[in-house]
Amino acid sequence: MEGLVVEPSRTYQKLLSSAIESGGLETQQVSSGSEALMLLRKQSFDLVFVAMHLQDMDASMFSSHLRADLRTRQIPVVMVTSNEDKKLLDEAFSAGVTEVFAKHELDKITSYAAQFSRKNGSKTMSGRILYIEDSPSAASMTSTILRDSGYTVDHFATGEEGIAAFQEYAYDLVLTDILLKGKLNGYGTVKALRHIEDESKKYVPLLVFSVLNEVAHKVELLRLGANDYVTKPLIQEELLARVGNLITSKKLLDKAITQQNLLQELATKDPLTGLYNRYFLMEAAPSKMREATRYNIPCSLIIVNVDQFKSINENYGHPKGDTLLREVASLLIKSIRQEDIAARFDGEEFALLLSHCTIPNAAIVAEKIRKSIENLHSSDLNVTASLGIAEICQDSTENFSEIFKAAREAIHQAQSNGGNQVITRL
Repeated sequence: MEGLVVEPSRTYQKLLSSAIESGGLETQQVSSGSEALMLLRKQSFDLVFVAMHLQDMDASMFSSHLRADLRTRQIPVVMVTSNEDKKLLDEAFSAGVTEVFAKHELDKITSYAAQFSRKNGSKTMSGRILYIEDSPSAASMTSTILRDSGYTVDHFATGEEGIAAFQEYAYDLVLTDILLKGKLNGYGTVKALRHIEDESKKYVPLLVFSVLNEVAHKVELLRLGANDYVTKPLIQEELLARVGNLITSKKLLDKAITQQNLLQELATKDPLTGLYNRYFLMEAAPSKMREATRYNIPCSLIIVNVDQFKSINENYGHPKGDTLLREVASLLIKSIRQEDIAARFDGEEFALLLSHCTIPNAAIVAEKIRKSIENLHSSDLNVTASLGIAEICQDSTENFSEIFKAAREAIHQAQSNGGNQVITRL
């Protein structure tokens, strides 16, 4: 079964998809309502998860479009939002939304997906298995058993071939015999697989089988990195149970790692623009200041503030304002180097922390940014920005808050002069 995720934030898109997949549903992701509606006309989905506010429409309008089409009118629509306004929620339900969850309720979303999956479909086994076995008859029999159960099996006769495939492709499990043709036996193969320096392959489980049933052999293989050991001849039910347990554990671990990484990203990134957030900036800046002082490195701070942004929101609506902020953020990323820090500090205010950058060079960067924003013409709007620059001096005793305050004062001066200019605070 498959669900469609319609969410403008790439970071939350991944986090939401991970929560849904933990409940047993596959997912596809799009960022806008129009993309979703186009995909729904071409492909069938069992369930749709949609953000309340999209780039081109809200969830109520999206649901209305869905209900107006005979091909999609029966698909359940789950709205995910951080807005608790009862009027907006009532409008969504009236438009055809069937369920609502808060954005932080990922555990409830997982439970909902699991319940939906149980009610509307049956769970099949899945996973890609690397199978190393030099006996053609044994390989044929075992591969047939695994494929009939829903697994994808790549079979190789030697350890060398198996290791090459393991390095190139992603697997959920490795099955290998102890006695193999070629230079590597099962022991060497297990050892080689565990010494591959690739973080994504570190936790792939290894199931070893052999006609040898001595404890010393089992212990040695477990020490080398095998997760389980089965004695030949293989019993079909036992093989499938061990394979199923190992693959299930691996997939759960993968999802846990993914969620941990995404939660870390959510803690440091602004969901609207994808830039770092103010908390990351305030943690990273002191380290940059210490580096500048210790190694006599010039370091500059540029604050960018979009002029008259409140009026843009009031006159043209928040969706256009959000689009403008994303476009400005994209422009800022293109204007700096990889080692620099770009953060959305608050609302329409952005901060750029530039290492190895003197005030004159920072002024050049800031002026280019000012001109680029002026030429942006986002959504047919005439957009300008005021920029303030301050230097993190090598021998300064100031803290970052004072440097930031100086750059903000420069912005206030620029705005009081009419905006659309760069002011340096020396």
